Amino acid sequence: MQSKKISTGNELRGNLHGANVVQLNPSQREQMVAIAAYFRVEKRGLNPNDDLADWFELEDEIDRQLKSPLS
Repeated sequence: MQSKKISTGNELRGNLHGANVVQLNPSQREQMVAIAAYFRVEKRGLNPNDDLADWFELEDEIDRQLKSPLS
């Protein structure tokens, strides 16, 4: 019987300047930003006042998180 490989998430890990980082394709990154933006607007009571500003801010925040070393 052949054993099945179980994914541990290590496929997402890369190496940038010696630190492990998460590697996402552009579609995955955009989905993360969209989800975060939705929750931010929901927290504001579904009032999309500054939705474009939120989007850009969340892109920067997610990029910083993705570049930070994994524990």
